Amino acid sequence: MADAPEAWRQRFAVRATEVGPDERASVLTVADYFQEAAGEHARAGGVETFDLGASVGTWVLHRLRLQFNGLPHMREAVEVETWPSGRDRLKAYRDYRLRSGAGDVLAVGTSAWFVIDVARRRPVRLPAGLERFGPAEPEDALSFEDPPEAPDRVEHRRTFHVRRSDLDRVGHANNVRFLEWALEALPSAAGLREIEVLYQSEAVYGDDVVSEAGPLADDTRTHRLARAADGRTFALARTRWTP
Repeated sequence: MADAPEAWRQRFAVRATEVGPDERASVLTVADYFQEAAGEHARAGGVETFDLGASVGTWVLHRLRLQFNGLPHMREAVEVETWPSGRDRLKAYRDYRLRSGAGDVLAVGTSAWFVIDVARRRPVRLPAGLERFGPAEPEDALSFEDPPEAPDRVEHRRTFHVRRSDLDRVGHANNVRFLEWALEALPSAAGLREIEVLYQSEAVYGDDVVSEAGPLADDTRTHRLARAADGRTFALARTRWTP
């Protein structure tokens, strides 16, 4: 396994295709930056994929929590810092920080990942050697709370079709698309300050995804993404909002 820096820093310039009418990057753009930096850090450390003998192991996201203090402007140069922040028998944890061009912290995040057997589509125990990858005493940028739950009552509902352009290198819908489907079911995403997603099953090309959102209660909404054909839950999410 190659040596890796204790934390990975990667710069991005916010492109015109990544902003909305306010000329600021979307929360989906920030999530994409975090995902890209995590992948590059894993590649640099020699832990992007794993030889499982008859198959290959690769990382799959299990939980993601993001908090936003602000969003960068179009053409602004920003920096993502990411580092492994812990592990247990089946999951590895990774944290994130997004800084503006002036050095202000715009967003922080934490995530939990499985290694899956690509052929069997099942998690496996974390491969040996991962303890050498990442800081010896990692700092937590953010921690997880209780897992998100399904809405008790549905206030907003919308259906999406999984397109080829939604798929990632493993052949299922990219994890950022789940954030998009949860937020797109709402009349507006203005005022979003936090989102947490618990991923439960994969969505593949041709699936119809039903996105349900509960009512706003104490600045919090619950969300559920499910397969239209049989009601199987793809993910649960919780969002928090600034009034």
